[in-house]
Amino acid sequence: MTAPAAYNNHSLIGEALRLLASGLGPYVAGKMSEAVDAGHYIPDDSEAVGEIAGDIAVTLRVMTVAWNDVFRDALGPAERSLVSEIRETRNRWAHQDAFDEDDLDRALDSIGRLLAAVGAIAEAKRIDGAKHRLRLRRYGAPSPKATDADAPARDETEEPEPAGGPAGMRPMGRPGDVETRPTVASDADADARPAESTAVDDSARDQLLQNHIIQGVDLRRREHFGHAMGEFEQALGINPDRADAWFHRGMTWGLMGDHGRAIADFNRAIAIASDYAEAYNCRGYAYFCLGEYRRAVEDLERADRLNPGDELIQGNLQQARMRFLQQPGNPDPTRYGSGQVPER
Repeated sequence: MTAPAAYNNHSLIGEALRLLASGLGPYVAGKMSEAVDAGHYIPDDSEAVGEIAGDIAVTLRVMTVAWNDVFRDALGPAERSLVSEIRETRNRWAHQDAFDEDDLDRALDSIGRLLAAVGAIAEAKRIDGAKHRLRLRRYGAPSPKATDADAPARDETEEPEPAGGPAGMRPMGRPGDVETRPTVASDADADARPAESTAVDDSARDQLLQNHIIQGVDLRRREHFGHAMGEFEQALGINPDRADAWFHRGMTWGLMGDHGRAIADFNRAIAIASDYAEAYNCRGYAYFCLGEYRRAVEDLERADRLNPGDELIQGNLQQARMRFLQQPGNPDPTRYGSGQVPER
């Protein structure tokens, strides 16, 4: 990660902690007040309890100290683990530690889960929005563009999705798609009519399919993931051999956090279009999220060969190589750190 990116991640975590203080503070203060009034808990530091709503460090510390007496019946072991994890994140943030994008993703996910657990829905939704935008940037999906009805439908990339990959990524059309046009002699108009009708039907079908993809991407951009999934499934119902439809559905699974299903859809896209650089990049990132770093590196290296110079792919590849080489028993990073991971 570059220094500016690490600095920006640090500031984003600071903003997330501020939202956590806003949503978690009133909940903790209320629970503490109820426990004290009922005689179930006598705080060791009454002054600190009074600062809960304004200081996330105090809030998390009070939750840790008073967990068994105040919070155990309302929250479970998972939430207790989240409190400990976020407390460590807050300490790192306070000491100006650098955060890479994986640290940021984990922090946003944990903070969002804790906010949801205590019913701070508005703050949780804002955190989840930031998390999905981060994942969208890492996946880097292109947006489809409406095309002329006579041309094969293509997944163009004239405009990137917000916070998405860089513009100019290779457009992805339907592999093997051939424009259907009647080629008949002028004295065979009667025979040409069925061919013309077929061409119109195919063109209309392709346009309908493309409209579903465009609508799905727009819904995904606005984080309406369930409705977006429905649009992509309708597109696949029209033509299951569209690589871009599988790709965009896989993107949606990934942004919803279901990386296993995302990989399955990217597999289908790659089976149809073996040179689909964006699908290799996204499948590599999904493997990365699952901790399968060798597979991540292999896919991202393939994406880099297919689309050399792409900053998004190269950034993902750099992080995947670093994580792979950090695993116990892997090769010397000084030997392989800047090159390809050795083959098995």
